[in-house]
Amino acid sequence: MMFSLTKQMLLVMGWAVVGAQVVTYAIVQALMPHMLEPAIMLAPIISTIVAIPLGFVFFKQNERLNNANLQLLSTNENLERETAIARYEASIDPMTRVLNRVHFVRNVESCRQEEVQEGYFLMLDADNFKKINDTYGHDIGDAALMTITNVIRDTIREDDFVGRLGGEEFGIYLRLLNKRQAYEIAERIREKVAKSPIDVGADKPFNFTVSIGAVFAAKEQNVSEIMKHADKNLYHAKHRGRNRVVFDAITRSGKRAVKLIALSA
Repeated sequence: MMFSLTKQMLLVMGWAVVGAQVVTYAIVQALMPHMLEPAIMLAPIISTIVAIPLGFVFFKQNERLNNANLQLLSTNENLERETAIARYEASIDPMTRVLNRVHFVRNVESCRQEEVQEGYFLMLDADNFKKINDTYGHDIGDAALMTITNVIRDTIREDDFVGRLGGEEFGIYLRLLNKRQAYEIAERIREKVAKSPIDVGADKPFNFTVSIGAVFAAKEQNVSEIMKHADKNLYHAKHRGRNRVVFDAITRSGKRAVKLIALSA
């Protein structure tokens, strides 16, 4: 950068010398032709004396402008980075670090619109969560939520979506799977949670379970309708004894296409 500015300064000085000489010759030739010879001798000296401070001023001004541009670029990069971080944080549930409800629904909708694909929607809820908080305290309740989060992340694929819908309820959207694969993922999540004890400081670790309402999401259905059907299946799972998966399909009419299947422990 410094070498480039020096070259620019020397170039300006050179052009200033040449320009001053040309102007001097023209003026002397027109007004004082008898002074042409001394003028030719003095012009380079005078031009150089004048060009040096002009070149230095140009050099310093360019240096300031370049420094200002570098600072502006750095500021813009920092702002872009901070904006990206802020957007990411706004989309994430602060405790579990999965998508919050708004951005989970938005991502699922965007995925289905862009790829026009069918998928499977799972709605998961921790069983007896209020009792967990009341018995062991909210710290253990938070640990239970983190256990659920970790199990889901370890079970689903990278291009699937998971979000915390609120409280102890989670949504999972599985893309491009067949029915049996969706069953297996839902069951794997349920089993892993049930086999993941939490240390509560007692002789025996605390175990808890989850219930899952699963639904086939046809591409004709909007996310709101899909979630309502999954929530109904979650309700059936709870009322059939908890710690189970209830799965059905949605047809174009919105009616259930297959008989409810309960996969219990």
